[in-house]
This record gives sequence, C-alpha cells and structure tokens, in this order.
Amino acid sequence: MGGAPVRGDLLIYWEPDGPVSDADRRQWILNAERIATGLLELAHLPAFVDPRSFRVGFFCEGDIELAKAYEVAIASENVEARRVSPPLPGQSSGPDGPSLARKVTKFVMRMTEDELPADEVVLPCRPDAVDEEIVHSVLATMKASHALEFEVVIDDETAIGVLSGTG
Repeated sequence: MGGAPVRGDLLIYWEPDGPVSDADRRQWILNAERIATGLLELAHLPAFVDPRSFRVGFFCEGDIELAKAYEVAIASENVEARRVSPPLPGQSSGPDGPSLARKVTKFVMRMTEDELPADEVVLPCRPDAVDEEIVHSVLATMKASHALEFEVVIDDETAIGVLSGTG
C-alpha cells in the first residue's frame, strides 16, 4: 500500500497446537491487548481480544468485501492476517466434540459456520512475541485502514513515526 513492507519476513499467524500454560495464556492476553489498543487508537478499528480462542483482530461489521481487502492489504505488509467468521457462543470444542451450547446456538440460529459471514480479520499474536512483531501487526493494519477507509496512503517512515510518537 505504501511501498515495500517494513518487515522482511512473513509474520505467521499463531494457533496453539496443544494445551497452553497459564503463564503463556496471561502473556498472550497482554500481547493481544497491546495489539487491540493499537488497532483502536492508530488504525481506528473496532478491535477485539478473544482469549478463549486466542484471537485478536477487528470487525468489518458485515462487510465481507472490506474484510477481504484488509486481508490482502495486511498481507502486502508481510503479516498473515486471516478473514474469519465470528465464533458462535460455546464455540470451544472439548474432547467429545462441540459443546451443547454451540449445538443449541447453531440449531436456534439455524446456521452453520459456512453461513456465518467471514467479516472479522484476525492477526498474528504469540505468547512469546517480541515487541517488533506486535508493532508490525499494528503498523500493517494502520497502513491498511488508512488506505482502505480514508484513502490516505501512509509511507513507512510516517507510520513508524506515529507508532513511536514522533509522527
């Protein structure tokens, strides 16, 4: 959007591949809250943190095409954003499959995951993320939001200045 990406390596989306310790969960929440604060304050987006599903990102309020555009724009900054559907209540599955709350919600709403609009964008966040990764997720999203929502292209120098408080 505003030139070559600041980050050379792709920042990969993280999902736990097994149980997460309490300490790692707490650290993930701290990192996710930093990202969400950046999304709210700098990218002007309605951010969310979902510690049960390890998801941090923002809503596109039903606009699937806008969510797709964000996914592409953020990827151009070497950040693996993912466009996802919002979770249904009780989405967490246990060893015996989907929870009863999830089954009831799907029945009452007469929906499946395939019918839910994929209008949320989630960003990489790991418990052991370094500051550069957190900043880069925010920077990429800020550049995308200004270009897509406000038609303002922010170059990397300006974006870094905004993040560091000098811009």
